[in-house]
Amino acid sequence: MDTSVLKVSNVTKRIKKKLIIQDVSFDIKKGEILGFLGPNGSGKTTTLRMIVGLAKPTSGDIEICGYSIKNDYVKAMSNVGCIIEGPDLYDYMSGYRNLEILGSMSKGVTKKDIDEAIELVGMEKRIYDKVDVYSMGMKQRIGLAQALIHQPKLLILDEPTNGLDPQGIHEFREIVKTLAKEKGISVLISSHLISEVQLMCDRVSIIDNGRIIRNASIHEILATGEVVWTVDDPEKTQSILKDKFAVDSSIDAKNVTALVHVERLSEINKALIYSGIEIKYVENKKRTLEDLFLTLTDKHKIG
Repeated sequence: MDTSVLKVSNVTKRIKKKLIIQDVSFDIKKGEILGFLGPNGSGKTTTLRMIVGLAKPTSGDIEICGYSIKNDYVKAMSNVGCIIEGPDLYDYMSGYRNLEILGSMSKGVTKKDIDEAIELVGMEKRIYDKVDVYSMGMKQRIGLAQALIHQPKLLILDEPTNGLDPQGIHEFREIVKTLAKEKGISVLISSHLISEVQLMCDRVSIIDNGRIIRNASIHEILATGEVVWTVDDPEKTQSILKDKFAVDSSIDAKNVTALVHVERLSEINKALIYSGIEIKYVENKKRTLEDLFLTLTDKHKIG
């Protein structure tokens, strides 16, 4: 049985004759946080717009809690809360009044729902202050409360930490992680702060030129490092890596470099030694999500 809260299946988008998105697929399980990354012009924003119903796929389908946005749009969207391009608030009203107004526009939202959302984002003490005295971080919390008042199963956050200071970023990250782990809310988050995605997310999908080029868990990414062996016989070492472990490598003088999962390193080192290779030095350079992103996209900025 498919337990995906969000399922994007073979989605393609054409605008006139131009292919913008091609065969994009990924999913999010209950209580999972997925980071969605892509360079400027990669198709990330178009994909997000299709998920929230602001654009229609040319082909493929998007399901939210089992409801297709093509066939059951209202039911699908009833399970979604989102912050796209920052919260839309009335500055001259209190945070609470802003939530009341939005709640009155959403079917079935009660005072209890509003109060619970306020508690979840930690705004109980300042909720009756006017929005125009709020810091950026407080406004983001109110925006998050807006997205939560109808108890969505999927939360979509587009650049949610824009404009926040380091303390605000940390606080927002912890709130999102709590929502996922304790409340079981699934979260799709896009951000240009790759280090934050690494700290916040369980998995990541990277899109470039309209295609998904990597779906991976953060654990898997961080467990794979660039290993450099300094050996007496680089050619033989390269052969063993390829033939016994299906690992590609490069040679520079007496150094052999390859990407290796940390759990395989001990086994590889033993095989090299048993094959008569003299290992003079081994360096394991841990990779970050940013390293992977830049390697895959050959870009230096994301948007």
